[in-house]
Amino acid sequence: MQKLLRFIDMLSTWTGKTASYLIAVLTISICYDIFMRYFLLKPTSWAFEATYMLYGAYAMLGAAYCHCHKGHVRMDLLYSRLSRRTQAIVEAICYVFLFFPLIGVLTWKCTEHALWAFSFGERSSSSVWRPHLWPFKILIAYGFFIFFLQGLADFLKLIGTVSKGDTQ
Repeated sequence: MQKLLRFIDMLSTWTGKTASYLIAVLTISICYDIFMRYFLLKPTSWAFEATYMLYGAYAMLGAAYCHCHKGHVRMDLLYSRLSRRTQAIVEAICYVFLFFPLIGVLTWKCTEHALWAFSFGERSSSSVWRPHLWPFKILIAYGFFIFFLQGLADFLKLIGTVSKGDTQ
């Protein structure tokens, strides 16, 4: 079980670090568009769509990384005063009633949309560039899936903490 949990942590970390390179692509495309638009007076037809699609993929591919490294915002009014075991119980309840239903449905629906976009060759209609949408939708669905797996791994760690008093 520990090997599986470490593998999921490693996969989340690798996916997040790999996705971080999309920021360089985003920065270059935005700078190129600014240069073309304001200095050469020839705006690009693709930069706006490319940047919002890449950013959407980046955000979802980084969600599991952020979750793995405890980077999401947490509200802590009473939580820090609870024992480690009670904290784990509270978190496990939140996973069961909030995380799994929400991220599960989003993963499922995003996967459906990605498969539909791939099957029918869906294209964007926001610009004359009209890129295929399936690559971005698949990246977003993959990001949700890895996020769900990371949540499952963290949930199993919490169950270990509750049952054994284990802090790992």
